[in-house]
Amino acid sequence: MARLPLTILGSVLFVAGCAGEEAPGPGGPGGPPPIVDANGVVPNYACPGSPGCEKAEGPLLVGVAARPITPVLETWDDLDGDGVRGDGEPFDDVNGNGEWDGVWLAGFAAGRAATEIHDDVWSRVLTFEQGDVSVAMVGLDLVGYFQQDVVKVRLEAAARGLDFDHVVVTSTHTHEGPDTMGMWGAEFGTTGYQEEYIQHIVTQTVDALAEAKASQKAARMKVARGEAPELVNDTRLPEVIDQSIHAAQFIDEAGAPFATLAVWGNHPEALGSDNTQLTSDYVHYLREGLEERYPGTTTVFLSGPLGGLMTTIRITGCPDAAGVETCPQGTFERAEYVGKGAADAAIAALEGSGATIEDSPSLAFRRRSFFIQPTNTGLALLVLTGVLHRDVYSRDKKLIPREQQALLSLTNVKEGDVLIGTELNGVHVGPLAIAMVPGEIYPELWMLKPDGSSYIERPEGGDFSDAMPETPIQAVLPAGVTPVIVNNANDALGYILPQTQFDDAPPYAYGEETEPQYGEENSVGYTMGPTLTKEFAAMYGR
Repeated sequence: MARLPLTILGSVLFVAGCAGEEAPGPGGPGGPPPIVDANGVVPNYACPGSPGCEKAEGPLLVGVAARPITPVLETWDDLDGDGVRGDGEPFDDVNGNGEWDGVWLAGFAAGRAATEIHDDVWSRVLTFEQGDVSVAMVGLDLVGYFQQDVVKVRLEAAARGLDFDHVVVTSTHTHEGPDTMGMWGAEFGTTGYQEEYIQHIVTQTVDALAEAKASQKAARMKVARGEAPELVNDTRLPEVIDQSIHAAQFIDEAGAPFATLAVWGNHPEALGSDNTQLTSDYVHYLREGLEERYPGTTTVFLSGPLGGLMTTIRITGCPDAAGVETCPQGTFERAEYVGKGAADAAIAALEGSGATIEDSPSLAFRRRSFFIQPTNTGLALLVLTGVLHRDVYSRDKKLIPREQQALLSLTNVKEGDVLIGTELNGVHVGPLAIAMVPGEIYPELWMLKPDGSSYIERPEGGDFSDAMPETPIQAVLPAGVTPVIVNNANDALGYILPQTQFDDAPPYAYGEETEPQYGEENSVGYTMGPTLTKEFAAMYGR
């Protein structure tokens, strides 16, 4: 999650529900559920075995496609050199409306207008079909993408006749792309969310889904796991890092790879807070490295565990022969070093002895909706004032119309009259069991130690050190799978912490006596960790 001054109330992520402005999708007795139900909630669903997706038989068909979602920039003549477009400074009025329309970069502080495009930001998709089951995965080069807008993608795909049982939409969490959440407008308290740009993302994504679906072909699957510990750092105690760089390559009947899925947990923020060039950060170089090695392929990147904080900050960038850093944080050289380094690790894994081939990959998914009462009142205020363009739900779990949302108060939030609705997914492709979580999860809530125990701690000074530690998600996945986790999937809730490590009030844990560690301010609240892990276990019947 992007860093904000501690004086800012709360943070960026108030979880959304489903699209209140859209009509429910198709569904009915004996058939698949609607995309959203009459209460504006995404229904639970599991395939194969449910109506509409009874069987997953035969070859696995795989498709891949990509569409740029780069916004149009209206550049200006920065006459005073302050990096801010001032009154009277000439600008390129691309849309002819007589006004300068800035593209605000998300992450770090508000008011960071894009001055040029370094590389495109993308919507990249993989589609899977086996028998009656059809699933799509979307990776967007964005800081976050709320569930209500995910639903728009699903509804438009259905309206275009694309027969998907489920569409997963994730964001890479780049801190150098356009604001699609609202926090990073012209100034703090002014939304940067733009409906027209969101619709552009939806249209481009559905175009990519249509192309991928039309080009599906039978595929085998190569799966590998690499590491690049020199490229990722944990800036919050305890230091727990999932070093996994998971790579899955899809191979056609002629033996040629045509698509690669890469999953790695590391904040795409190598460019830092002073950059004003729009870019997908190190993700650009990671995909470029894989596609250069495997010509004719398309790489889809999804972010692994980001909480904790998994970051490029404080690594040694481009060390020389003496180990001295030569590409500091905030440079494109650092982004290239990280991205190409991760790509090299994935390539080495795919071409190494540990890679495995799945000749007959299987396909399945699970989806579960849940609700949570937020405890971060500053975050709630940003939603109620419209800075964060989010749907919320009533105590009886019904979508609150947008015009009524503006009438709510923080008292309503504190008394439980306002709930957040979101979803969890488990997507299984071949040996991969991919846990899809709607935020930036701390690795402690995901991983198990080699002996099967938990990394979760009870630090002295934590706000809830006597709470029951959560069951890590890996513990409830089926046996014999390769566990993978994807963050910011179908939503963007911010940091998801173990409750025993939640530390928002003094005395602070881990010896930090003067101020808390970063994370809590950008969290929905202390109940998110236990709620999410319990709901994930329930999704798997544990």
